[in-house]
Amino acid sequence: MKVRHPLLVGTVLALAGATPAAAADVRIGADDTVLSAPVWTPAQVNVEVGSSVTWDWTGAPQAHPVLSNSPNWSFSTPNGATTATKLFDAPGAYEFLCGIHDNMRGVVLVGGAAPPPPPPPGQQPFPNDSPEPNPLETGGLDTTKPALQSVRVRRDGRGARVSFRVSERARVTVRLKRGSKVVRSRSVTVAGNGRLSVRGKGLRAGRYRVEISARDIAGNASGTRTARVTLR
Repeated sequence: MKVRHPLLVGTVLALAGATPAAAADVRIGADDTVLSAPVWTPAQVNVEVGSSVTWDWTGAPQAHPVLSNSPNWSFSTPNGATTATKLFDAPGAYEFLCGIHDNMRGVVLVGGAAPPPPPPPGQQPFPNDSPEPNPLETGGLDTTKPALQSVRVRRDGRGARVSFRVSERARVTVRLKRGSKVVRSRSVTVAGNGRLSVRGKGLRAGRYRVEISARDIAGNASGTRTARVTLR
């Protein structure tokens, strides 16, 4: 005589009908409680492939344009926007930051991706990388592109040191590339004279391309200045 187990049968049927978690829409806000040190909230989100993420700083006392900060994607907020949405259709760790506050960083983990390791101590952002609160430009009114001048690049141990002058307060980004791949990247928000070192362990000897660009608070981007540096 067969003995039936209703509970076990019901469990098997429930599992058979289970489906993967559906893609979702996730929102990230900006916390300006401390104006000189705002943060994304949350700064890390985990989503399924096919999900969209929306950054929303509507009504915030400061602008927070979103910029990609890892080489596996390219994203920037349109001029004058107070929200930004991106659909993520491939697994990975997608790092981002605020185009004004360099220490305001976060990551979108798609498809169970692991969070990226922290940067070496010499490449971690400092609170004074971000400007003090100041009157905001309004996207769409300011159409003048920041100008990069007096750009000088030289080898600095296992990396490159870049000095420059920028015509207005802007976020200046220096990328160190080998072939088409970005191997190191650093940014700083500054007006006038500035300097950045892009370096770190793991850089092989060889010839690298250095790209320098600037973007102001209204989203206007300078042209990209380039140079070559040989690491030994």
